[in-house]
Amino acid sequence: MTPTPADLARRALAKPVPPRAAAPPQATVPSNPSTAAARPAKQSSQRALTAEEAIAPGRLAPDERFKSTYHRGMLLSGMLPEARLVGFTLLWYSHHRTGRISPNFQPTAEQLASDTGLDTARVGVQLEVLRQRGWLRLTPIAEGPRTGCPRFELTIPALYLRRIRAHRAELQSHGQSS
Repeated sequence: MTPTPADLARRALAKPVPPRAAAPPQATVPSNPSTAAARPAKQSSQRALTAEEAIAPGRLAPDERFKSTYHRGMLLSGMLPEARLVGFTLLWYSHHRTGRISPNFQPTAEQLASDTGLDTARVGVQLEVLRQRGWLRLTPIAEGPRTGCPRFELTIPALYLRRIRAHRAELQSHGQSS
């Protein structure tokens, strides 16, 4: 006997999803960039960031761990899954405090393709996406057998570092931990 669609249980109708809260304002350019640079650091954490400041690497506080902060940032980033997959894969190679990947452990595009299941060309595209959005810095290796090859250094954009800290503060205010 072959089952028919009528034999399947009826599914409950999906509940409508309430609209999401308005997204936080995007980075804006200050009216006078020369005075923005002269502001104290305390005020700079409260003002809107320029586009360059937003993707510049943020500085972690002494008690913050890079890996857990980067992980949270990737989840909050809203990037496509392929870019996050490559970012998370690179995270496995990185130092837990700094995000740097030792020259001896630099993965090749082929190795990243094998680790992620993406083809080599897609890995290259996702590395560029991460670089353009401030999640990855590529610097050439200066000496040794890998001279001239790109060195991966994971970074957390300043804009997302603010969002991560705000998210953690919100969790702590509700009595949860991140």
